[in-house]
Amino acid sequence: MQTMTWAALALFLTAMPAAAQQQKPKVTEAQEGQAVHVNTPPAPYAQWLVDRSVSAHGPVKSVELAVVFGDVCRTIAATAAEDIGEKCDADENEPMETGVPSVEAPSRADPVYDVTQALHDAKGNLIGAVGMDIDPGDMDRAGILALARSVLAEIQQQIPSKQRLFQAAP
Repeated sequence: MQTMTWAALALFLTAMPAAAQQQKPKVTEAQEGQAVHVNTPPAPYAQWLVDRSVSAHGPVKSVELAVVFGDVCRTIAATAAEDIGEKCDADENEPMETGVPSVEAPSRADPVYDVTQALHDAKGNLIGAVGMDIDPGDMDRAGILALARSVLAEIQQQIPSKQRLFQAAP
């Protein structure tokens, strides 16, 4: 009997982390016409990656990192704190579905390139999307895309798994 109890306890303890990861985030109520936010778990490592990417690359003015939770995709880390928890839209979903970056050219109202790409962990598993605003300076569209791909590669190689994004930053 004791052997069965210990085996059941061991099974329960090993299954707990997987069950906790499968819980869907709770969506808060939002007023009509406003963005819907979610109570995402704290993602200190993801935020560290965002902050580091912006500080390491002068033309990169902001970064948003969104992750898929079951059937929901939400921003878990961003340069602008108010963006955290926002539900993914076509800008994030399209690159995840097609593998082709979404690129919005600068305008008078928004003088930066907005580039969003599919995000993978270091093993190549699709886990979400990363968006970045890049000041073109003297770069053309090809230069902007090359920089965006380079920053994405740096971020991806530092993500051993999606779960790592929610752990402590170095």
